[in-house]
Amino acid sequence: MTDNNAGTSNVLKFRSLIDTDPALQADVAQHVGDGGWNSAAIVEIGRKAGLEFSTEDLVSVMEEDDELSDFELELVAAADSANCYGNDV
Repeated sequence: MTDNNAGTSNVLKFRSLIDTDPALQADVAQHVGDGGWNSAAIVEIGRKAGLEFSTEDLVSVMEEDDELSDFELELVAAADSANCYGNDV
């Protein structure tokens, strides 16, 4: 688990990075679908991008932030619902 403030900050940085990086978008998109998303895999993608955060950090930011990026909106539109799987929360 990361420091809550650092983890939250890194999730927000990761979201911004995804918006500008088509390769990251493709990596994340592989772990979203069938009505859910694999937060553990997304955390690992973030770690590989140099941003440490926990599944708890990721879920917390996604639950609290009602402003989705264009990429996130596309993912939501492609899924039936936003269920999280593969995490420990």
